[in-house]
Amino acid sequence: MSSGHEDSSGSNKHFTFTIENGAVTAYFEVENGITQQESIDNRDSFVIDGTQITHTKQTSNGPEVTIFSDPEGDGSYTVISDSTDDDGGNDDRPGSGDHKGYQFTINDNNEVVEVFEIKDGVPELDPIDDDGTETYAVNENGEVVRTDDEPGIGTEITVYADADGDGTYFRVSEQWASNSPGSGRFKFEDRLVYSPTDGDDHVGVRGGEDCHGGQGADDFVIREAAHLRIGDFNSSEDNFIIFDTGLGLLSREHLESFVTGIRRSDDDQDFIVDFGSTASVTLVGVASDQISWDDVSVLS
Repeated sequence: MSSGHEDSSGSNKHFTFTIENGAVTAYFEVENGITQQESIDNRDSFVIDGTQITHTKQTSNGPEVTIFSDPEGDGSYTVISDSTDDDGGNDDRPGSGDHKGYQFTINDNNEVVEVFEIKDGVPELDPIDDDGTETYAVNENGEVVRTDDEPGIGTEITVYADADGDGTYFRVSEQWASNSPGSGRFKFEDRLVYSPTDGDDHVGVRGGEDCHGGQGADDFVIREAAHLRIGDFNSSEDNFIIFDTGLGLLSREHLESFVTGIRRSDDDQDFIVDFGSTASVTLVGVASDQISWDDVSVLS
């Protein structure tokens, strides 16, 4: 994967911030002329100190601290430090953003009656389909289980959990079940997780979220065309990237035909594969000689 499409021009990635009354109210990632707003919720805090902004996000693995700097004073910030502090230890794990949060209105009968997705720190109503194909239930562990039936095709089951009891839920796992073996939108039918373990995991990769595996031989499963980041891919640990998008991909060669560029990030830390302007896969901290098409599988 390190040859054939290498783009030596690199990217032009920076960040901009909206600051009102001395506080950060919004911030944006700008890369190759494309601006994307980053999410802010009640787990985020910002400290402005001259030309630097320190962003701290509280996560289940401890606080994640990113320091941005604007030495030119022109409003364009770059990342100068990015690490996770877990119980006092520095992981030095690069990343951008965290998992998307959700809130649920649960009535006295333990029924989910409303669903909200948290965007930029604000819960936005995500209406439940009223045709009976989308249902929610609360299981015995207090987790919310979403079942999405696609008539004649299969069923997708997503589990959400509120580990710290603050009312914000995060995806724990998802699983696709076809109506008949070998048919349906997706081919991979094992359970995908979003919180890594020390074992061998099948990890779901989602746009706008950090994606990290654990200590074992992890499979990173891609099911959408978006800007995706994998935080700790390691081919020496038998990590694997699986494309199971349901978009009709036939082979690795077919997937490669959609690649428009392979490049290094602006700070030369990350390996990036572009699929046009709307989709990409970033492997954080991976050198060009640490990934090849042998580490990729295409199912659909």
